[in-house]
Amino acid sequence: MTDPSNPLIVQSDMTVLLETASPAAAAAAAALARFAELEKAPEHVHTYRITPLSLWNAAVAGLSAAEVEHTLARFAKYDVSPSVLAEVVDQMGRYGRLRLVRDHDTAALALTSDEPPLIEEVSRERSVAELLGERLDGNRIAVRLGDRGRSSRRCFASVGRSRTRPASTRVRRSMVPS
Repeated sequence: MTDPSNPLIVQSDMTVLLETASPAAAAAAAALARFAELEKAPEHVHTYRITPLSLWNAAVAGLSAAEVEHTLARFAKYDVSPSVLAEVVDQMGRYGRLRLVRDHDTAALALTSDEPPLIEEVSRERSVAELLGERLDGNRIAVRLGDRGRSSRRCFASVGRSRTRPASTRVRRSMVPS
């Protein structure tokens, strides 16, 4: 429900304006910090941006798309555009589709997925394929420990371009060893 005294103006380009004079500004800023990046903080209106990476980080921290939607709606001065809400669900639904995990068979890393078509699609991308080792089975491909960071970034970008849609939008937690 919108309220003209609420502090947020959520724009269709995924920017969020926070009016600092609002009584709820501090609570809204704390909630926004969980899934949006602060871009500008002049005296009266702060600008935040919701990005694929900020949503990915929110999902890693255990935040769901429904919680992001609720936060935006709760603090919004005006109705939140359906396109913004759809983008939040789409971006956060990508989390967990690919996982970089310690492989118990090889003691190295493996790129894995519960969706064989997705792992097949990602492994065909030239930028990702050059970092992958042998296929361990239908759902696992070896990754050298030294390529962990580059593999993560390239796979993240690849899932963003993927034509293979997720079987569900459930956000799953995964762990990458350090």
